[in-house]
Amino acid sequence: MADGHGNDPTNQAPAAGQPTPDRVRGIFARIASRYDLFNMLSSFGLDRLWRRRVARMSGAGANDDVLDIAAGTGDLALTVAHLQQPKTIVASDFVPEMLEVAERKFERYDGPTKLSIAVADAQALPFAEDAFNVATVAFGVRNFPDRAANFREVHRVLRPGGRYLVLEFSRPPSAIFRVLYHFYLRTVIPALGGLLTGDKPSFDYLNESILAFPRQEVLAEEMRSAGFSDVRWRNLTFGVVAVHVATK
Repeated sequence: MADGHGNDPTNQAPAAGQPTPDRVRGIFARIASRYDLFNMLSSFGLDRLWRRRVARMSGAGANDDVLDIAAGTGDLALTVAHLQQPKTIVASDFVPEMLEVAERKFERYDGPTKLSIAVADAQALPFAEDAFNVATVAFGVRNFPDRAANFREVHRVLRPGGRYLVLEFSRPPSAIFRVLYHFYLRTVIPALGGLLTGDKPSFDYLNESILAFPRQEVLAEEMRSAGFSDVRWRNLTFGVVAVHVATK
């Protein structure tokens, strides 16, 4: 098993949807320049609405410090900045190529929120205890080799009463819709990703990682086990994605 720092002491290839640091870093470094376009096309533009919902659910206010984890190209951080205008937002990710795209976007931001970038491992956050009021992550948790470590770390860096919001692909409750959705994941997503980036294998992994991700109630229990209370979730778009909200 990988140790969270890119070292894999075994020679066994990871399972199709299994995240490892080298695999995840390599995939997102390769697709960084086309990631936003893929998100828009593959979600039919719904990804913007999902991020807006997370921003509103965060309740972040003018005096709050926000940490955006697995921030990627910075879209969620910017959505929170535009809609909620907190005091600060730190956008963290362990893929510098993704953060380079975010940094260019941040340079065009003209608002009261102070935006900054940090190259950071979500499983070993380089921040002090009780440093943030709100933490967010969009489509990143399923790429963490050790989700429990991330949940513990976020719990550590949040202030008492702080909230962690997790936006992630999930399990549609309707069996009929779920069959259609899984067909879309297995066929359209890899084909579209391959067409846009020339890297179909990366999107085969992303598809498998969605299918392997735990259903809503299981993820909620994992967050409770890390010390969070009042864990709840809201399904969006028939449960294609879910927003989990947990309180320290």
